[in-house]
Amino acid sequence: MKNFFTKSIRNYSLAALSIIYLLSRLVNLTKLPIFNDEAIYLDWGWKSLHTSAGLFYSLYDAKLPFLIWIFGTFENILYSPLLVGRLVSVLAGLLTLIGIYKVAKSLENEKVACLASALYIVIPLFAFFDRQALMESSITTAGIWSFYFLLKLLEIKKTKYSIYLGLIIGIGIFIKLQALVFLTSIIVILIYKKLFKPAIVSIIISFIVISPLYFQKMFWASLTSNNRFMLSIPEVLGFPFSLWKNNILATINVSFFHLTPFIFILAIYGMYLFWKGKKGVLPTFFLTNIILVIFLSRSLNPRYLTAFLALIPIFASRAILSFKKLLAFLTGIIAILPPVVITALLVFSPLTYFNFLDKMTAFSQKDSYVTNWTSGYGIPETVNYLNSQSKDKQIIVGVRLDAGNPESAMFTYFNNSKEATPTYLDPQVLDKGLLNLRCLKSPIPVYFVARDGILNGLDKFFQEDKRFGKPEGEHYISIHTLKSCD
Repeated sequence: MKNFFTKSIRNYSLAALSIIYLLSRLVNLTKLPIFNDEAIYLDWGWKSLHTSAGLFYSLYDAKLPFLIWIFGTFENILYSPLLVGRLVSVLAGLLTLIGIYKVAKSLENEKVACLASALYIVIPLFAFFDRQALMESSITTAGIWSFYFLLKLLEIKKTKYSIYLGLIIGIGIFIKLQALVFLTSIIVILIYKKLFKPAIVSIIISFIVISPLYFQKMFWASLTSNNRFMLSIPEVLGFPFSLWKNNILATINVSFFHLTPFIFILAIYGMYLFWKGKKGVLPTFFLTNIILVIFLSRSLNPRYLTAFLALIPIFASRAILSFKKLLAFLTGIIAILPPVVITALLVFSPLTYFNFLDKMTAFSQKDSYVTNWTSGYGIPETVNYLNSQSKDKQIIVGVRLDAGNPESAMFTYFNNSKEATPTYLDPQVLDKGLLNLRCLKSPIPVYFVARDGILNGLDKFFQEDKRFGKPEGEHYISIHTLKSCD
């Protein structure tokens, strides 16, 4: 009977971990309101698939469209935009969990695989971005699975693994150019191992995957826009030591606080153990990625680092299980409790989570997600109010010509609405004759939703009706109605 239960646990460990993962990601999935970039991506997803904007609409802002299409597809299946958008990231995170399990099991054993997967579930950094409708969770998936197929390629050297590797990297690049870092690291390792043919096959397949982009003029025109985030070759050759120093410090800070300190320290020891055990391909891949990101990025923060830190749970679990039984147990408990508590705060009390991190690190993201205009706080109240106004009549929801919160959020929430029609109300798109009028009349009620009361020169036509403030900040969302012409 004991052997039966032991075998059952072993056989179903990944399934059990997957269930725990889903619970940690799905509970209160929309409790944190829609973030600025989530609103933009979800709006792009809808527009790309349901309007004349076209499939490559997101290229105007130099964002690659593959994940945008997935967002748009899910929005069509179930129109609860924030929920379905975040579900996409949850599913991507599940694939990452499975990838971590398989990598750790391939390099070590099932105990390391189970512990690494458990750590991935509870580490706050990964829990956070697996619950956001952003590109980071999907890029993390691409990184983990590209390394897994690299391992298979190094072990078996079959062409099919070169193809799989190219497909995964190609999809990653199609989501975000950041995945080129993974491709570079993999090519470096393959060349070092003198596997030139697999390297060439992987490169060719990955560039075939993204080939639809080659025929888009906007793709080539938008490439220079990436200088907002990445250094150009001349800038790198200029040796910007001050910038690199800042990036190194940011990487250490984010790793220490968002992974939690004890896991960070254990991971360093775990890397040493992999080197010592002559399994250097894992730390080589990891460190090459980190070095590339540090030396090529214009600045770094938790969002841009998360995909490159996903191997940390494997290093930390290897370190924990290197100790004798009782010490390993105690170390595991000490390592896992802080991230469990912090991730629980994220799930059940996001404001407490941000306030806690804000006391520890300058990279808490509190400004972006709570107090600043990019925060989604005030959006649910705005949407609920506008829904209440459109219960028995048609309304127009106007915003200025801009992207983010609340502009993109209004389109995201009302793109598929039969009662509320989102539109741009801005001097840049309105007939110039209208702007000379003393007042505006409309047979359909018009509600202008503004960021911090900014109406872009239409103030004489509107009066504030409602205001919803951000927590602890001066920023707010205001709803305005047309002034009477009487």
